[in-house]
Amino acid sequence: MSIPGLHLTRIGNGGFLLEPSRSLNIRDQDRLLEGIASRLQQDRASRLYYDLSEQALIDPVYYAWLDALARTIQAINVKMVCVHMQPTAAFALAQFIHEKPAFETALDISGWKKTGQ
Repeated sequence: MSIPGLHLTRIGNGGFLLEPSRSLNIRDQDRLLEGIASRLQQDRASRLYYDLSEQALIDPVYYAWLDALARTIQAINVKMVCVHMQPTAAFALAQFIHEKPAFETALDISGWKKTGQ
């Protein structure tokens, strides 16, 4: 996938790992959503693991991006699981969300497979 700021890798059994870099520009959300959804649909994905290891804080803008991505790919029957969330990001996220997010969370990919399926 050739979208600047993202690395999308097939990891098997319908799973994909999305690794955003610091250069990810979520202001171009429509193009990002279309590109990611297209790739996942083309490859018949069932899960998208979103690696948050580089995200020290999650603010309302970044949460809106995660929510939009999760809802978009739900429309094509793909679940999104955020993995490797730092404690600071989890704490910040908990301060402003008021409903259950459209995505799931897990410590890592193997942790979700055990409890989330």
